[in-house]
Amino acid sequence: MTVLEAIVLGLLQGLTEFLPVSSSGHLVIARHLLGANAEALTFDVFVHFGSLLAVLAFFREELAQMAAGVLGLRRPGADAGKRLFWLLVVASVPVGVVGLLFRDAIERAFASVLVPAVMLFVTGALLMFADRVGGLRQNTRPGLVHAIAMGIGQACALLPGLSRSGTTMSAGILAGLTRQAAARFAFLMSIPAILGATALEVVSLWRDGARLSDGFEVVLAGTAASAVSSYLAIAFLLRFLQRGRLAPFAVYTWVIGALVLGLTLAGR
Repeated sequence: MTVLEAIVLGLLQGLTEFLPVSSSGHLVIARHLLGANAEALTFDVFVHFGSLLAVLAFFREELAQMAAGVLGLRRPGADAGKRLFWLLVVASVPVGVVGLLFRDAIERAFASVLVPAVMLFVTGALLMFADRVGGLRQNTRPGLVHAIAMGIGQACALLPGLSRSGTTMSAGILAGLTRQAAARFAFLMSIPAILGATALEVVSLWRDGARLSDGFEVVLAGTAASAVSSYLAIAFLLRFLQRGRLAPFAVYTWVIGALVLGLTLAGR
């Protein structure tokens, strides 16, 4: 993999990790188009780490409040932070269970271009449905029901092409959260999800004795590109959802899904 390919994949990972268009689906597609398949799993660990750095930086205030609440410190927002922490724990259980039980099947799905293409259509349908049906209630503060619903959505999104942020946001909106509240909680949910997935991959790579075949500059370029684009994607989407809707993202996933499906069926 070249530095340029690493930057392209890193930018793509960062933008699509938090925009509701499926990062995994885009990365699978991009690798097939670029022919950048070598050490893909190892590279994934680093670009996801870049996204993790971005969300940690963006939500540093909420994380500080959660830390204060869990540690029992008397600071402003500590009680709300403690409540938010336990809601994140609840929301993270489904993806952990599904990821451990069906890991082999999920990894096989990532080897296909057809699976993410089809799942992109599903992502678009879910976004459009949530956009039109959701919004009957306008809760700005997530609760237990929202955490459970969004946790189930995140577990389903382990399939490539089914957007993690899009699925969790849609579940939150349908459960009664505002678009912005659902997006913020979905982004916070990505922290334990990315941490857990990265830890599992690192352990797997270590057991297999895998080594980084790409140079340090390649990994650094991909990680940096992912971190910057992830931060910008989070900021953009939260601002966009103040007035905008999810429908444009739904249309985008359908267009990309149709394009990839057509190329796949044509044998390209």
